[in-house]
Amino acid sequence: MKIYKKLWPYLVRYKYRLTIGVFLSIFVSIFNGVSLTSLIPIFDSLGSSENYKFQLALTKADQEFLKKQESEVVPYTLEWGKFYFARTKSYINQELAKRTPDELVYLFCLIIIPIYLLKMICLAGTIYFVNSAGLLSVRDLRMALYLKLQDLPLNDFLREKTGILMSRIINDVDTVGKVVSNDLKDAINDFFSILIHLAILLILSWELFFLIFIVIPFILGPVNTLAERIRKSTKSQQDRLSALNGDLQEVISGIRVIRAFSMEAHESQRFFDVNHDLSEKTFKNHFYHQVGPAMVELSGSIVTMIFLGIGAYLLEDPGFSRGKFLVFFITLIFLMRPLKQMGILNNLVQASASAGERVFEILNRESDIKEAPNSVSLGPLGKEILYQNVSYVYPGTEKYALRSLNLRIPKGGTIAIVGSSGAGKSTLIDLLPRLIDPTEGAILWDGVDARQLKIGNLRRRIGVVSQNIFLFNGTIRENISYGKPEASEEEIRKAADDAFATEFIESFEEGFDTIVGERGVMLSGGQRQRISIARTLLADPEVLVLDEATSALDTESERLIQQAFVRLYHNKTVIIIAHRLSTVKIADTIYYIEDGEIKESGSHQDLLAIPDSKYKRLYDLQFQVTNST
Repeated sequence: MKIYKKLWPYLVRYKYRLTIGVFLSIFVSIFNGVSLTSLIPIFDSLGSSENYKFQLALTKADQEFLKKQESEVVPYTLEWGKFYFARTKSYINQELAKRTPDELVYLFCLIIIPIYLLKMICLAGTIYFVNSAGLLSVRDLRMALYLKLQDLPLNDFLREKTGILMSRIINDVDTVGKVVSNDLKDAINDFFSILIHLAILLILSWELFFLIFIVIPFILGPVNTLAERIRKSTKSQQDRLSALNGDLQEVISGIRVIRAFSMEAHESQRFFDVNHDLSEKTFKNHFYHQVGPAMVELSGSIVTMIFLGIGAYLLEDPGFSRGKFLVFFITLIFLMRPLKQMGILNNLVQASASAGERVFEILNRESDIKEAPNSVSLGPLGKEILYQNVSYVYPGTEKYALRSLNLRIPKGGTIAIVGSSGAGKSTLIDLLPRLIDPTEGAILWDGVDARQLKIGNLRRRIGVVSQNIFLFNGTIRENISYGKPEASEEEIRKAADDAFATEFIESFEEGFDTIVGERGVMLSGGQRQRISIARTLLADPEVLVLDEATSALDTESERLIQQAFVRLYHNKTVIIIAHRLSTVKIADTIYYIEDGEIKESGSHQDLLAIPDSKYKRLYDLQFQVTNST
């Protein structure tokens, strides 16, 4: 039951629904018990002669009280209550004696019908309150998991496949959800049903009641032996299902590469291997689930035969009527169902425990980016952004991506970061909006450490345009207004105009309502880039980062986008990361990075004037190649 302990903080939010559901479940069991015991007079009256009619049993104490006069009993005492209870039973017996056996059957049938109606109403209430509490808690759990994913370190997303993370939110939470909704309702109903049915059996025959405790272990034992195997097989099944989701997502995303290299057969074989493994694990899991109840049913059938034999012997006792025997037998049959269900529930809990472990493994992960308790919101940038002795080490390694880096980004200025691949340029930019935090040193905004700023306040002032453009599978209008959902139609169109995007947008039949497809697949690279620029223009960030924004474009698209950048730079603090040095000439200061350290800095002309500078060698190499082609 560890899974319920972990889920309790989510369930306790809806404790009032659960409390009402539990009380209604108790009444369901009580009404079911009453309806069963009401069958005793019906069975006793069926086929009976006029000489034998059903009567309520009067104990010796009842008979003693009936001999007393009302004046002899002290009112409002326990004795007074017992006296009138005996008088009431006697009165009922007199009325029953006046009726024929058939009339008695009809009478008790009329009494049972409203009991069943009340039972149905309470059962519906139990289903509503318990299931809704469970489903709402699952909703909160899935939301908590989603919010946790938003805070997980970036390295977690790089290490795990997207499909696997999706499986945690969808498949694993769904498995856990069944336990805390429908299965929880069944567990509550079955628990109280077992208690009530055992009480009925004790009242009907204490000999048979104690015999039950001898045979119940034989009923539940076979199921419990399978519980651990079910937990392990379910965990293995969930792992393979996650792997299947991860592979499938990867294949769909990389379908162009797969076809370009004619790797369809290879990927099909890999998918077959994972799918076959999942099929075997699923079969084993289903086999265990089906065998457990079947074993309980076999044990229950054997026990039933034993009780029939013993019951036939007890019928010789005058105090054990035919009606009591039949009701005892029916109650025992009813008892088998919740016992069987509790065995199945144990299997389901074991199965969901493995899924719960996968869910809570993510929820228990520590976020590396946390907002300071006394974080502040900063007004518009007044002076500068400083990287002060900033170092960054990749988690789990000793490798420095940046080492003791110092640079200044003045307000309204334009700086450029250049260097070879792997030099640390992207890491430097990831530090700015706190996608990662420095291992050493600090990034200061007008003298305030970025870690002391509210994360939302910090990130809203930064806009990024990169070569890896992400567009959502929606309309062009929705993608442009993504950073400013409340933007007017006029603002959206102005942003598109400034990004030189209006002309190609209006060439589409649907215009701004054109669906761009997943990741903008319906658009060309240059069109996607201009949509991205329009989105950034509309958001109007204070600091603009251009991360290899034109490296993958053709000459014509690059020319248009460079013109759009001119408008984008207006009143902005600009950071340019580029391999093409032609795009960084406009920068006030260029920083050349190598192995995570700044090797050179200065304007374009200053760096070219330095003999044998790294920047000059890179510049000459690029333009020699360009001129030769």
